[in-house]
Amino acid sequence: MLLRLPTELIQLILLHCETPDFFQAARTNRRLYDIARSSREVILHQLNHTPGFINGLEFFPTTQLYVTLRTRSNAQLYGAESSADFTTHRFSNQVVNSLASVFERPRESNRALLAFKNHSTVYLVKVENGTLSQEASWKSPGQDIGEVEVMHTAFNGEHGIYVLHRFKPFSDQNIDINHPFVKHAQQSHPNGSVFLAYHDLNSDKTVRMCAFPEHDGYRPLALSVSGSQFAISWQNTQDISDHTVVLYQLLDSEDENEDSDSMDEDAEEKKTQSCKITRLDAPYRCYTLMSPGDQSSLRTPAVKLTFNDRGFQLLYHCRAQTLYGSFQRLHNIPARGEVNDPRLIANKCNVQFTPHLTLQFSIDIPFFATHDRGGVNEPCHWQYLAFGTATHRVENWTVACLLKSEAFPNNRCTHVMNLERGRRFESWQVMAQLGGFQASTTSHGSQVATSRLGRRIAVVNWKTLYVWALEPSEVIDAESEFYPSSWESSTGILVLRPVILHLGAVCSQLAFTENEDELIAITDRGVMSVNLKSSGSGKREEFNGHEIIFEMKQASCVFSFSEKKKKKKKKKEEEEEEEEEEEEEEEEEEEEELTIDLKHDHQESKFMKTSVYYLPMQGYAI
Repeated sequence: MLLRLPTELIQLILLHCETPDFFQAARTNRRLYDIARSSREVILHQLNHTPGFINGLEFFPTTQLYVTLRTRSNAQLYGAESSADFTTHRFSNQVVNSLASVFERPRESNRALLAFKNHSTVYLVKVENGTLSQEASWKSPGQDIGEVEVMHTAFNGEHGIYVLHRFKPFSDQNIDINHPFVKHAQQSHPNGSVFLAYHDLNSDKTVRMCAFPEHDGYRPLALSVSGSQFAISWQNTQDISDHTVVLYQLLDSEDENEDSDSMDEDAEEKKTQSCKITRLDAPYRCYTLMSPGDQSSLRTPAVKLTFNDRGFQLLYHCRAQTLYGSFQRLHNIPARGEVNDPRLIANKCNVQFTPHLTLQFSIDIPFFATHDRGGVNEPCHWQYLAFGTATHRVENWTVACLLKSEAFPNNRCTHVMNLERGRRFESWQVMAQLGGFQASTTSHGSQVATSRLGRRIAVVNWKTLYVWALEPSEVIDAESEFYPSSWESSTGILVLRPVILHLGAVCSQLAFTENEDELIAITDRGVMSVNLKSSGSGKREEFNGHEIIFEMKQASCVFSFSEKKKKKKKKKEEEEEEEEEEEEEEEEEEEEELTIDLKHDHQESKFMKTSVYYLPMQGYAI
């Protein structure tokens, strides 16, 4: 019907279309495409309603105007609802433990630690361009003598990972009751004991282990790590009102190094497959950051902890919260020479939303900042941009906004960019509203992710993904003319428009990769990759990640038994270079049968001859 209309009427229809609808119509038919790309008035109208500067566009030829419009539309993710590609990696009958899995440095890395339910091995994987690959894996030292439940994992930011797990020995009369794991577990809580294992990514010869006998009968709800310190949120399994957060500090000692050297020698000489465990009850002290008896304690337990500002702040997330609800400063803990007040500070800030309405916002850590060093005798100028949410106390509607805070520190600027410190300011200004935002109605809360350059913001509610495109340097500038006036609300607030995607799976964790247009998510169906590039075709693919994860594990075990034998054969080949060619070919074939991919299995293979020792920990007594 539309194609029967005169060209003038078709141009008029395209003129009144929203820009995404304009391009969708142009792609449906050759005639519509030719009319759309050759109608100068229509293209200029669409450019005037698409973010971007319009000065000088009237001098562009029509073909260049159309290319400019298409480029700007791609930057705004127009049409991503139909062009986004989804790739899901499933693991047959294995279910990903979303609470125990974690991403490494969201926005900066494509790697994640994956843990599976009823499975004691932790896997380091990389997701890039929809492809999943395994880089390393670590077995629990006690998996052969008891039940192991991986509860939480974490990266420490310094080439190491932490694995928090519960161990319960088998009720088998033939097991070794003198084994440190078994002995400690039988003397503690009948439901098992919680242990923390530290693995150094640069060294596969030692695993540091810590036990928490003072918290037998408690379940760890959250783990966060920053360098050599880590925090755990505990909850009593019998009394849910009994919950606490404890800060720990790992220490290095001379005894530890001596034991490590001796155990490495024993492991090499005995060539044993099992791990040697010593000093199970290593002494440590702990500093309680929050407990039910504190006046400022949380009403509900913290289900997520996050270190901030280089480990000098700890953020507390409670169930169903989109952003952290409170934080705690750790600058003056006793180890640094002073006694501090371990009170929690609520993440609340009153901000003027409209000329006649002020809302109480929860504001996240800034994801973008600008820094103007100023001129001679002029102070430098900092501007921070952050995501925040607020709920009307009476009408109970929720809004999500981008907020700005700024500072003019001093005349002599020596500052270094640190986004994690930007939340310390109390004065904030609404710069834009995220249109279409829906508050979560489940106990999961909403997951929020920002891209590395700050040009994408994503929020997932259950199975629905919202993505907003923006130019942060223009949003933060109140005088910028980058966004057209048609994007402003009746109160003059810039309203960003979302792309709404349906994942088809419940998402528990979300992060951008190094690529601005690629998201990775941990869902109840597996690990999912979402590619937002305009070059996509809207395909949804599923791959069996079981072969990548579990079959590689079996191959790495084969390598661990033959590693030394392979080295001997290599040396023998060098000594027998002058032998007949037939013998050399047979040796090469034998070598190929024993060779496996070192890139994926190096960490796993050497674990079979690993020495495990328990590291003394020190926290801080009140």
